[in-house]
This record gives sequence, structure tokens and C-alpha cells, in this order.
Amino acid sequence: MPVPVSERLSLQELTEAAGVPVRTVRYYIAEGLLPPPMGSGPASFYTPNHLLRLRLIGRMKDAYLPLKEIRRRLE
Repeated sequence: MPVPVSERLSLQELTEAAGVPVRTVRYYIAEGLLPPPMGSGPASFYTPNHLLRLRLIGRMKDAYLPLKEIRRRLE
């Protein structure tokens, strides 16, 4: 199902809404904690689900859970 344009987030919008740097988003994607953006290249975008997952990861990190445990819980 296509994501409505009004719900699409750029990387900048995602990082501002989640309060994390771009580097963190890219790291979480590389580590498999966050799915990659939809599409590719300049047309790629993130969804509200990316933002929710990023906030969930942040809450688990605030609870001092190691990334290994966060990954296990997200699976």
C-alpha cells in the first residue's frame, strides 16, 4: 500500500522529530535496528513507523539496555 505524501518524512524531518543525529539513524539501519528508507536515492523517505521505532529504541536506550537486547526485543 503506497504511503501518502503527507506522511512521508525526509531524513532531516525524521531526525528532528526523534531528536537524534543523522549518524545515529544510519547506524541503526546498518545494525538492522531500523528498516531502511522507502525508495532509493533522492526520492527515498521515511514513514511514521520509522519514527515510532526510533522513539522506541530511544526509550530502551534510556533504560540502559544494550543494543543486543534492544535488537532481540525488536524482533
